[in-house]
Amino acid sequence: MGEWVWDAVDTPVVVVDRVKTEGNLSAMAELAKSLGKDLVPHTKTHKSPVWARRQMELGAPRVMVAKLSEAAALLQAGIRTQYIGYPLVGAAKEYRLAELIDQGLEAMVAVDSEPGADLLARVAERTGRPLAALVEVDTGFHRCGLEGVEDVVRLARRLADGPADYAGITCFGGHINWRQPPSDLPALVDAEDAVLDRMAAALTRAGLAPRVISEGGSIPAAFGERLKTATEIRPGTYIYKDYCTMMCGAATADDCAAFVVATVVSTPAGDRAVLDAGSKTLSGDGPADGGFGYIRERPDLVLASLSEEHGVVRARNAGPTGLRIGERLTIVPNHVCTMMNLHDRFLVADNGKIVDEWPVVMRGAVR
Repeated sequence: MGEWVWDAVDTPVVVVDRVKTEGNLSAMAELAKSLGKDLVPHTKTHKSPVWARRQMELGAPRVMVAKLSEAAALLQAGIRTQYIGYPLVGAAKEYRLAELIDQGLEAMVAVDSEPGADLLARVAERTGRPLAALVEVDTGFHRCGLEGVEDVVRLARRLADGPADYAGITCFGGHINWRQPPSDLPALVDAEDAVLDRMAAALTRAGLAPRVISEGGSIPAAFGERLKTATEIRPGTYIYKDYCTMMCGAATADDCAAFVVATVVSTPAGDRAVLDAGSKTLSGDGPADGGFGYIRERPDLVLASLSEEHGVVRARNAGPTGLRIGERLTIVPNHVCTMMNLHDRFLVADNGKIVDEWPVVMRGAVR
């Protein structure tokens, strides 16, 4: 597609730096290997079978999805071993999971309720194929997952007594994030590990020793040496990284591999400029550090507000922005996962050149 020429790129557009991406993938694979843990990447960040296949080439025994529609897209691309992290509820999900397993999906599924366990049991019985189950525990994020040890043991027993394969426990450390000071993160990871250790010990005493103890989240994974109990880590954002990852101290601006190229379209006042990238381009996650993305060329500026198609830029010191109409800026999003799901395609850059355009194959796969 020729040399990297800013004026030839229609904006707003997502660009992914392939070299940086490969570096991020390799670094996490090496970290997991050094820790003696399996790496199970969450594909919700990139939503790309190409990158999922690359993650498995680097040693992942399976990849993670949230929804069955994501699982179907990866299965169609030939990726069979998958971890499904979202609770499956209802006849439609039961039928779809059984259908995918009949088509060759080798699934591991998270569950935190008796109805969910019964659904998995019916699917395992119907298909007669392997179906592994992990009991989801709440380690502090207070979303899905069971908090009580007795509840976890009870659900594990229900799974173990049924046709599904009880494999262990899983969690998501979503509360270990950019909202805490970076200096607090190690202690939060230690507390996360303590919860998993307590749950695993109780299950072992009950004769239900988990063979899989799965820890989710890119920030906990970055502190993987403190995760003594987990047998596997499930980061997602690590492939591209983003501004929130930077704020946690788990990335630098140079590590961030996905960004939006935007154009200044208006300078109605000296202290305000407007970009052609709003919430339909960057998503509305935030604000983080006072804004909705990191402006690589001008860290002294803040993307202060978003509407659907407009991003308003101001100076952090409340002075003039110094921006000119037609100027191009590159923005690292606050949360890269939601940003990628807004786009049909992205440009691929390699050593300063635009070399390809890839589809976001799993975009909108939310069922």
